[in-house]
Order: sequence, then C-alpha cells, then structure tokens
Amino acid sequence: MRYSMECLPCLLNQGIRVARLYLENEEEQRTLLNSIIAEIAVMDHNVSAPYIAHKVHRALKEALQNPDPYQKEKRYFNQEMLRFEDDFYALVESAANPLDIALKLAAAGNIIDYGPGYDLSRDNVLNTIKDSMEKGYSQEVFVSLKATLEDTSKLLYLGDNAGEIVFDKIFIRTIKGCYPHLQIDFATRGEPIMNDVTEEDAYMVGIDDYANIINNGTDIPGTILEHCSDSFVNVFNEADVIISKGQGNFESLYGNRYSNLYYIFLCKCELFMDRFGVQRNDLILMKE
Repeated sequence: MRYSMECLPCLLNQGIRVARLYLENEEEQRTLLNSIIAEIAVMDHNVSAPYIAHKVHRALKEALQNPDPYQKEKRYFNQEMLRFEDDFYALVESAANPLDIALKLAAAGNIIDYGPGYDLSRDNVLNTIKDSMEKGYSQEVFVSLKATLEDTSKLLYLGDNAGEIVFDKIFIRTIKGCYPHLQIDFATRGEPIMNDVTEEDAYMVGIDDYANIINNGTDIPGTILEHCSDSFVNVFNEADVIISKGQGNFESLYGNRYSNLYYIFLCKCELFMDRFGVQRNDLILMKE
C-alpha cells in the first residue's frame, strides 16, 4: 500500500520525538533529523509508510550505536501485560463467545505502539482495553474468519508489537482451543525496530506454548515480502489463512490481493479514521 502525503508529517514527527527522547545534545538531534529528511527526500514514491519508518528508525539506531533502543520499553510492557494475563484469559473463558472476546483483546492490545506517540502509560493501555470490550467490529468478516479456520490446517499469525503480544497469545490460545487441528506459526520481525515484536519477546511471553515462532528476516515495521527472508516467504505462501495484526502489517500488505488474509488492528491514524469512517481506537477487522 503506497504511502499517503499525510504520512510524511507523521513520520517526520516520529523522528523529532525519538531525537529528543534519545539524544541529549541538540546538535546531535539536528544531525539525526537532517539524515531522516535526506532519506525521505530520495524515497521512491511507491513505497509504503512502514518502509519509510524503518529508514527513520534505522537512522536512530546508527546515531545511538544501539541496535535496540526500545528494549527497555518492550520488556516493561511484556512484563506488565503478563501480570494481567490470567485475568484477561478468565474473561475470555467466561464469555458466551470466547473467540469474540479474545479477538477484541488482541485488537485492543494494538494500542501499545510507540509510532503514533500516544500516552502509553500502563493505566491508559488498560483503560483502552477495557473500553474496547464494548465496541463492535465487522460480524460478516468474523463469520468468514471462523469458517476459514474451521476448514484449513495452516494458520500464519503476523505479530506487531511487544506487550500487545500477550493479547495475541490469548487469542491464539483461544483459536487453538476452538480449532485444535490448526498448525499455527507466529511471525516476528527479524531484527529490532521500534517496539515491534522480536523472537526474544515472543518467547518471553510464552507464545511458543501455542504456536511455532518464526521471524520474517527484516527490521521493517511491517511485512514487505520482497525484503523478507526466503524461509518466511515460503511459510507465508504455504499458509491456508493469515491473520495480520497491526497497522504496519496492513499498510505493507493490503492491496496485494491475498484472498486468505484477515487484518486486525486498532484505528490510531486520522487518515484511516477518514478512510474507514470510524473513530479513534475503534476496532478494525477486515478481509482483503
């Protein structure tokens, strides 16, 4: 999905935020921003927003000489959300429709995203998740997803952010309970980028109890197949059904006519709010 003009100021603001957050010296901040602007200036007009974002944050990693600047934040949210895992899973188990509640939790967990620059205090995250339990999503697509899971054998689940993956784990556990025949692969990023999930994060929260953990071989905060490893592309192509979590995966995959692909995310972007006719933090469940 080609980036929109509205994406550029958002991406530049990301650069300004990370420069101020991680670089104390103003001259170093300006140098980083200049390198980010230079990258954006020569960018191919057909690339997606996640591809530009990976250039922005790769410049940060180079400036800091730190391959994983968000490691502390990722570990914090993994640990904090794990503290509530049993409570959230009990909510799923007690529901009349466990898969519905598990999907809502997975979508709501997408709030844990350092890209948009929200207030990501633990309380704000928990309040967003609580509010999401009262929201709806496309029931037509939900029925299609359930029917697809019933009739297929290989599910590929594309992860998005650390912390959020605790809710992905609950959703995958619920899927496995409803459809025990499914072979499930859970895909992470190949290298650290922002607070996106890595294999280390996925193992930390125990996703390997319910799915085989793989990585896509790249540090792009999305899934751009031409940049992914051959081994990941093979799993992608062999999957009967794919669940894609988060806006980055949506922006990098949508429009490529994958008929077996379902998208789940929280609408955090004004461009998408206008496009889908929804409010901020509404739940999105879409099929390609």
